[in-house]
Amino acid sequence: MEAPKKPIHAKPSLYAFYFEAIKEIGMRYGYNIVLRGSMSRDLDLIAIPWAEKIKPWRKMCDLIAELIGGDVLEDSIKETHHGRIWCVININRDIQSQYQGRGRYKFIPYQDPQFYIDISIIPGK
Repeated sequence: MEAPKKPIHAKPSLYAFYFEAIKEIGMRYGYNIVLRGSMSRDLDLIAIPWAEKIKPWRKMCDLIAELIGGDVLEDSIKETHHGRIWCVININRDIQSQYQGRGRYKFIPYQDPQFYIDISIIPGK
C-alpha cells in the first residue's frame, strides 16, 4: 500500500524566510512588526509604533515590497477601525496590471489569493 502524498507547504516557508528581514525594516522605521495568523494563505502582520520617533509607514511598505520583489496594491490602502491602516503587498501573483505613471502600477482585479502580505499599521502620532 502506497503512503498518501503530503502537500507541500511552500507559503509558510517563504513567509518565514521574509519575516526576519521585514522585522528589520520595521525597526529602522520605528515599528515593531509582529506576526498575526497561520501563514497558510497570506502573511498577516501588524506594525506597531515602537520608537519615540517613527518614519513614514508608506515608505516602510514600499521598502518591504522592494525587498521581496513585490508591489504595494494601491487600491488596498485603506484606513480601518481606530485609525489603523491596511496595506497589501503583492508577491508573484498572476493578476492584470494597469500602468498609472511614476513607476506605479494599479493591480486589477483583486482575485487571486496566492502569495501576499497583509500589513495592518497602527500609525504613530
